[in-house]
Amino acid sequence: MSTANIEEATTSCSLRPKEQDAELARAIGEFEHLSTVDNFNRVACKVRPISASAEKLLCELTIEAEHVNTKGTLHGGFSASLVDIITARAIGVTVKDKGMASVEIAVSYLLPVKMGDRIEIEARVLKIGRNLAFTDIEFRRPDGKVAVKGKHTVAILPNDPPVTATGRVVQF
Repeated sequence: MSTANIEEATTSCSLRPKEQDAELARAIGEFEHLSTVDNFNRVACKVRPISASAEKLLCELTIEAEHVNTKGTLHGGFSASLVDIITARAIGVTVKDKGMASVEIAVSYLLPVKMGDRIEIEARVLKIGRNLAFTDIEFRRPDGKVAVKGKHTVAILPNDPPVTATGRVVQF
């Protein structure tokens, strides 16, 4: 992790620097692991976390052919999937060993993103309650303009069945 990322994370969260480094390493490992799973979450395997804190997860992604629609711009369904996956991971910095389920996802598509662009994706945790967590997220183009804006409300499921290393829920 670069010094700039450590400094940014240090000034923006309640985690101590060593905890921030550990959370970033954990986030990086989780996104890298997605390339090995056989479920839908594998679509996010090329997302690269660059900063992690209790309040924010900052990632980047270079838009490739597998991420675009027939017009050569970022696919809306792919964007919506990233809203789900990245905001849930941002909540996971704080909420550990509990299942989660989406309650509401909203996505606004403001500007196109071209193939080859490297975008910055910033997921913010707005509030974590006993049963619900609230997040928002922005995808920024290389020119700094917001291309996609989303929000995600997540139910926290304390009695959810465990998940295996392959990302599958253990069956009863």
